[in-house]
Amino acid sequence: MGAGTTALAVLLLWTVPAGAGTTGSDGPGGTVSVGAGSGTGGDGSPGQGPGSGGPPPAAPWTCVSTYLTLNNEGGAPPGGPQPGAWYSVTCIDRSTGAQTTQTLWLTSAAPPPTPPVDPHQLALRAERSMVLPAPTVRTDPAGTTLVNLATWLWVAPSVWRSQSVTATAGTVSATAVARPAAVAWATGDGSEAVCAGPGTPYDPGRPAVAQSTTCSHVYLRSSAGQPAPDGRPDQGAFRVTASIVWAVSWTAQGAPGGGRLPDLVTSASTPLRVAQVESVNAVPLSWPGGRPALEAVR
Repeated sequence: MGAGTTALAVLLLWTVPAGAGTTGSDGPGGTVSVGAGSGTGGDGSPGQGPGSGGPPPAAPWTCVSTYLTLNNEGGAPPGGPQPGAWYSVTCIDRSTGAQTTQTLWLTSAAPPPTPPVDPHQLALRAERSMVLPAPTVRTDPAGTTLVNLATWLWVAPSVWRSQSVTATAGTVSATAVARPAAVAWATGDGSEAVCAGPGTPYDPGRPAVAQSTTCSHVYLRSSAGQPAPDGRPDQGAFRVTASIVWAVSWTAQGAPGGGRLPDLVTSASTPLRVAQVESVNAVPLSWPGGRPALEAVR
C-alpha cells in the first residue's frame, strides 16, 4: 500500500441459508430437523406437533466479516482463490448467543463457512420438542378413603415407558431419551412422598392379603372443609397430585457428545375424599378377605 493511501475496514453481513423446516413428534423414534449448521435450529422455538409442517425457519446464524488491511498487505495464502481477501469472520447464533471468530481468506462473492454444529445444543433442541404423557392417577380406595387406612397410590402403567426424539442438523444428529424414573406424590393434606416406580394397581378380584404395595399414604385427618368437586360442603376432598419425573439422557451421531440433560416433569391430579369413621363396629378398617366397606360413609 502506497503512502497516503487510507486503510478501510469493510463490514460484510451474511445470513447463513436456512435449512429444512422443523417438525417434532412424541414417543419413540420422533425426529426434529433443523437448519444445517445450527446449534438449536430454526428460530429457536419448540418443535411442532406430530405430522405438522410449515415454511422454512429463519436462518439461525448471522455472520459479520471485517476486512483485514494488514493481513491483506501480506498477500493471498498459497493457492488461495482469486479474487479474494483476508477477513475476520464472527458468526453469532441468534437463538443461543453463542459466537465464533475466525480469520479466513474469502473469495469476493463467497459467504463465510457455516460454523460447526454443537451436538449438545441439538440435544436440548430435541428435548424441548418432546411431548411426554401426563400420568393417569389411581387410588384404592377410589373416590373416598378413610382416616388411618393405607390408601394405595399408582399411575396407569401404560405411561411407564421411554420416549425419544432425534434432532438433525446437516450430518450431525442428537437423540434425547426420556425415561420415567419416579413419581412424586402430593396427597393434599400437606404430605409428600416419592415412589421409585408407577406403583402397584390394586386388584379387587384377588384377596387383599395376597397383595401389597410400596406406594401408599395414610391420612390422619378427614377432608371435611376442603373444596368439593361438586360444590357440596359435606363432600370436601383433598387434591391428590402425581408428578412423573423423567430422567433425560442424550447421544450424538456424526459428532462426539452425550450425557445427561435436565429432568422433565409431567403431572396430573384427582380429588379424593377422606372420611372419618365414627364407629369401628359399623365400618371396620380391615376385613380378612378384602378392602374395607365404604358404603356407610359415602
